[in-house]
Amino acid sequence: MTGQRVRRASHLRLVPAFQAAQTVRTPRQMRNQRRRPEVANFVLRIELDCVSPPIWRRFSVPSNIELDQLHSIVQAVMGWGDQHAHQWVSVHHSTSNGPDRYIAREVIQYDGYQEDEFGEDEVRIDEAVTAVGEYVRYEYNVRAKWSHTLFLEQIVEDQPISAPSCLDGARACPPEDSGGPVGYLEFLNAQVSTGLFDPERFVLTESNAAVTTSVALHRSPPVGSSLFEKFLRRLSVHSAPKLFAAVAKAELSGGYDNYFETMCEGATRQLLWLLNSARGGGIVLTASGSLPPDLGASARDELDWDSEWTDAAGGSDSQLAVLVEVAKTLRLVRKLRGTLILTRLGASVIAYEGELWRHIVMAMPLGKGELAQEAGRILFLTLAAGLSESERSEVMIEGLTALGWSTTDGTLLGDDDWMWMVRGTLLYLRMIGAIVSNPLDQHVSADPEWGRRFARMVLSK
Repeated sequence: MTGQRVRRASHLRLVPAFQAAQTVRTPRQMRNQRRRPEVANFVLRIELDCVSPPIWRRFSVPSNIELDQLHSIVQAVMGWGDQHAHQWVSVHHSTSNGPDRYIAREVIQYDGYQEDEFGEDEVRIDEAVTAVGEYVRYEYNVRAKWSHTLFLEQIVEDQPISAPSCLDGARACPPEDSGGPVGYLEFLNAQVSTGLFDPERFVLTESNAAVTTSVALHRSPPVGSSLFEKFLRRLSVHSAPKLFAAVAKAELSGGYDNYFETMCEGATRQLLWLLNSARGGGIVLTASGSLPPDLGASARDELDWDSEWTDAAGGSDSQLAVLVEVAKTLRLVRKLRGTLILTRLGASVIAYEGELWRHIVMAMPLGKGELAQEAGRILFLTLAAGLSESERSEVMIEGLTALGWSTTDGTLLGDDDWMWMVRGTLLYLRMIGAIVSNPLDQHVSADPEWGRRFARMVLSK
């Protein structure tokens, strides 16, 4: 039953044999009849229409793969960025209104079905093409008129079913917004002298890495309509391969099961201690504006802090100073006439159980402005994916660069740059112990599992 829809029993009824013989089948029922009884490997060849020399890829997929996943694989093998609408158009199957069209679910939800339309998530490739030599058209970015022809070259029935993979290909995919076949030719002529784009470049290992990531994302995608999913749409597997590999590792649709209480306590414990300490008349600060020494002693006892983090002067590097800074960023406390007092929000979140936790989740990532928000989401992704310190740095720099961020002098981003961009969120995550430095080996993650689950929750909102 792999890949097939299961209909509820209430929709079924027995039909006498003589009636069944006279039943006129709908296009949808006829389409279902084309499915192969046994799954095989389909070897497909896709070629970009109206471009010479040809840009093509050969790849293998199971015959029961649905077209919505095949769309992601086509994007990966070709090198597109999935930034525009798409549809499939059948050449061999049609209704009275014209050829069958297989379209994205979000288009159907917006416009509804037409008689000749089917949701691509309910159509398998072995329904669109059934015999060697048959083909279907894949249209991407209709305004630019990028059309592809997808041929069924071979049906392999005597081998185990393998995961989707790219087998061969030639020439680079055109840049995402190069204007269709005519615009692409003009683009090539205009950039001959720069050499920034190599139209002959095709690297099989890169295409297969993109396919592997695409399959993993289909199995465990970001939560639909979440802010992170919208953020991710601005990038492509080919512009940020390490970032997308991290998305695949992050298992963003995974649950939180037994980690929920641990997440809540880890995220709120230190802040709750500070807010409760400031109840009533607040915390009277020293003449230098620091927290009083006795508060440091209380923090060591109640929060199990090391003494090196809570120096008596409460200096800028102390854990206490970090805690206060984070609480201010979350708008929970403020200074008034030499006293650290609760804000109205700070008072309300400790009045009701669970409110502080909800406020923290909704406030993440910390920091104002597009840069702090984008950098913060990438940071949470690296945490959810369980990346090491060195891997985290690579993904942060790659992702921010792919989004168009750079230094003011045009040099490549470095560790100091991304850490500054995400300072507020990084301070908080280090403070609560969700991100932990590994002094023995920066290539091995020391972050706790509950921190990964916390990051998943933040990215799901």
